[in-house]
Amino acid sequence: MSTTVWLVSHAANAALRSGTFPHVPEVPVAGEDAEAALDARALEALAAWRERWHAGLAGSNRNGEVPRALTSPAAIARASAHAAGFAGATPAEALAEAAFGAWQGQRLTDLAREAPEALAAWTRDPGFRPPGGGESFDDVRARVSAWLDAVPDSGHNVVAFTHASVIRAAILHALGAPSAGFRSIEIAPLSVTALRRTEHGWVWLAAMK
Repeated sequence: MSTTVWLVSHAANAALRSGTFPHVPEVPVAGEDAEAALDARALEALAAWRERWHAGLAGSNRNGEVPRALTSPAAIARASAHAAGFAGATPAEALAEAAFGAWQGQRLTDLAREAPEALAAWTRDPGFRPPGGGESFDDVRARVSAWLDAVPDSGHNVVAFTHASVIRAAILHALGAPSAGFRSIEIAPLSVTALRRTEHGWVWLAAMK
């Protein structure tokens, strides 16, 4: 039986809606305290997501076992997984958001005014690293690709709550497409992307919301 990996983009909170770069890596937040990462709008969206998706994904293994649930270490991803019905999701470093270096905590609108050339390079060049120790899209793709290729083809499905950058990287890896294609892939909050392992490698099944 083929293995399917369901990649779920975490809920949008106030920081994401305002275009603010998150702190990566962030200060660890203990279990229940991670719920503070969600506001009322996010909780409402997650309640609707759970009603639509949870039963289907939780029962997606043909052998009747519960799929393996993973999450980015970020509080917003862990809180999203918990509210979506996957409270036991295990954090995985490979699913972490890109590190933004000196840009963390800053707003896109401010960077567009203060460092327009650097911000433009970040949106166009998959090899560009934000100053101060940031990761490029190519860096993210390398770790995500290694993680995907290590997922066993056991028929035991995986549900993973993560970030748009990680999901873009996974899609391009499955397609064997150039990293420059990251500019053409939009990942909405709480959208679900499915990848299935076949004898020829990973196949992108769909991007669903």
